[in-house]
Amino acid sequence: MSEFKDKSVIVTGSSSGIGEVIAISYASKGANVTLCGRDSQRLHDAAEKCKKAGAAAGNSIKTVEAAGDITDSRVQEEIIQKTVEAFGKLDILVVNHGLVLSYEPSLDECTEENFDATINTNLKAALFLIKKAVSHLEKTRGSIVCVSSIGTKVTCCYLISQSLSKVAMDHMVRILSLQLGPKGIRINTVNPTWVQSRISRETGSAAAGGVFEAVGKLMLSETPLKDQVSGPEEQADVVLFLSSHAARMINGETIVVDGGLVNKGHPCNFQSLLRGIVPPPKQT
Repeated sequence: MSEFKDKSVIVTGSSSGIGEVIAISYASKGANVTLCGRDSQRLHDAAEKCKKAGAAAGNSIKTVEAAGDITDSRVQEEIIQKTVEAFGKLDILVVNHGLVLSYEPSLDECTEENFDATINTNLKAALFLIKKAVSHLEKTRGSIVCVSSIGTKVTCCYLISQSLSKVAMDHMVRILSLQLGPKGIRINTVNPTWVQSRISRETGSAAAGGVFEAVGKLMLSETPLKDQVSGPEEQADVVLFLSSHAARMINGETIVVDGGLVNKGHPCNFQSLLRGIVPPPKQT
């Protein structure tokens, strides 16, 4: 029997991409899952996939759909309340939601509006959702896993706002590991490499010349671990590991899942490789 059977799990940003696969992975192992996102239809579709995955593994799991803007404190309260009402407890919180609003090839392209929206979503909402969940996680000696980025380990000069938000998230996790550890709650981050997902496609389409798609291919080509491409499944496997009993002594850590790419440095900074792919920063 899976250790996740009948566990209560919240996965934010789970209407697509890495979050959806994380939710489905927990469901396949018998966990009851609350899915969170802004698009109610995509959220419903993801919940149905979770139920099918649970049934395929012989588990009759329950799901909760919490649609809304994660930066809204009332939505955060609703996510926690709905979960505890439906499942009776909270065992695992996966903070996966994230925002990449724009491609920022220079400081001139970084706007206060985009910066504030990115920080509010990626960092502030994460912190205060965790705060609201602590009293419930303390009862179950539960676990928190945040999904960060390899952009915290190597500089990516084209994503100023997003990179700063994730660097802050990693340090938030280190601080909270000291505060929550005595309550029996572990907290860690998974730091993914570039993964093909809805958010990367949408950001790429908004950037001139399909920049993000080209950069993603470049990152994959530069990954030392050849013939193995990291998708959402590889990230989900590590999220589940960090919330499992096997990781019971791992607390406050950032686990990079990138095939060794950070050991080479971020390809976005290799100007010789990027010629013809990424436009140069504006000259002032």
